[in-house]
Amino acid sequence: MKKNNTLKVLLIAIFATVLLTWILPITYFSGSLATDVRHPAGLFDFLGYPLGILPGYFILCSFYVLLVGAFYGVFEKTGAYRKVCDKIAKLFKGKEIIFFATVVTVLATIVAFCGFTYELMFVLPLLATIIILMGYDRITVALTTIGSIAVGMIGSLFGANITGAYIDAINQSASTTLSYTSLIWVRVAVLVLGIALLTFNIIWRLKKKVIKKEEEKELIAEKVEVKSRKGKKRAIWPAIVIFDLILVLMIFGSINFNGAFGVTVFDTFNENVMGFKIWDYDIFAKILGSMGLFSGAIGTWGALDFSMFLILATVVLAIIYRIKPNEIFDSYKEGAKKFGLAALLMFLAYTVLVTASNHPIVLTIVKPLMEITNGFNAITLAASTFITSIFFIEPYYTASAILPYAVSVIQDTTVYPLIVLVSQAMQGLALLIAPTSIVLLGTVSYLKVSYTDWIKNSWKLFLELLLLCIIAFIVVMAFKLV
Repeated sequence: MKKNNTLKVLLIAIFATVLLTWILPITYFSGSLATDVRHPAGLFDFLGYPLGILPGYFILCSFYVLLVGAFYGVFEKTGAYRKVCDKIAKLFKGKEIIFFATVVTVLATIVAFCGFTYELMFVLPLLATIIILMGYDRITVALTTIGSIAVGMIGSLFGANITGAYIDAINQSASTTLSYTSLIWVRVAVLVLGIALLTFNIIWRLKKKVIKKEEEKELIAEKVEVKSRKGKKRAIWPAIVIFDLILVLMIFGSINFNGAFGVTVFDTFNENVMGFKIWDYDIFAKILGSMGLFSGAIGTWGALDFSMFLILATVVLAIIYRIKPNEIFDSYKEGAKKFGLAALLMFLAYTVLVTASNHPIVLTIVKPLMEITNGFNAITLAASTFITSIFFIEPYYTASAILPYAVSVIQDTTVYPLIVLVSQAMQGLALLIAPTSIVLLGTVSYLKVSYTDWIKNSWKLFLELLLLCIIAFIVVMAFKLV
């Protein structure tokens, strides 16, 4: 606990949230603003929330990262994992700027298009091995991964889970027709400049930090030689193809084809397949099930589908590389163990969200900020959204918590696209430093970096991105781009 205080910080955040439910009255908006007496979270409420989370959506993130660890446990047994990392590290030796600029650009762009957050932790172990083999430390790995996801969220373009969440909340509350193209070029500019700032911060760090030997042993994949029955080395390309295929399916399956681009072919195809009948028996619907793999249309896939990809991939790898059943089990166990703390922290973080949802104190906190000025004010809205994002770690819940009230008092519909930009930017900044950020918690716990060490090494990036966002808000208002 002294070395890695992340759990302690999260428990303090949970306790503070519960304490606030005893201090503050509740405020909520449902067609009209309502304020009521205090609705404190009792002992059995607090203990029951984690149990209530277990069967629902919120446990999925923990299940997913455990499967990521299990997949890498088997992937390492193929021998391909370490060989690929060695080749990439050697290829970019002396070309570190190109490597980090490319990685940051690719990751942030994936987030901006697909709406990924914790799902992108699929590449965390691979990047950790490569970056440490190149001679850099855990903080550099964390900056690359957490920073890229935060920047991608700040400049989100078409992600249904990010930009789409805010657009839907405004459209439903104000009966408007906001689209993903509203302020698109401003969001592209913010994304590009955010990528540049993050890359600069990483490059600046490269010049002064090196890794320690014990860190190499903990995070670098082991070298494994897999041979066929005839004693020949097995080819590594099947494992590489499977890894790449998972990543491609995750990206392609998450692009918001219908909502952002109006492409309905995948929805139609899915309806036809699931509705296909033989003798009045919808065979594919029965085989796949309502929550099974490919049961949803391409463009709507999420962590549940990705989890199934990982399970299937480990089975295929085990068959191709003739990994024995007991070795598969051991690899699964060892791989999942590396993400055990990450899964626990990500699960506990949702306790804050559930508590703040059942005891609506957040609007009580931010309402005075939003009412400092009459009508729309980008700075006060930004502060309100940032605070809300600490309690509500997913954009959908942030949007539902304050945007209905915000649009009820902001009658000027022309600023609604800017509200979307402000909201996603503040959510991205909260993801970067909030003690309830599941991306932050999952990444630093896997890397065994303490929360305080992360804050010491990321606060400058946070301030730079905050300044970038404020400038973007001012430019939009000054030049009347909305």
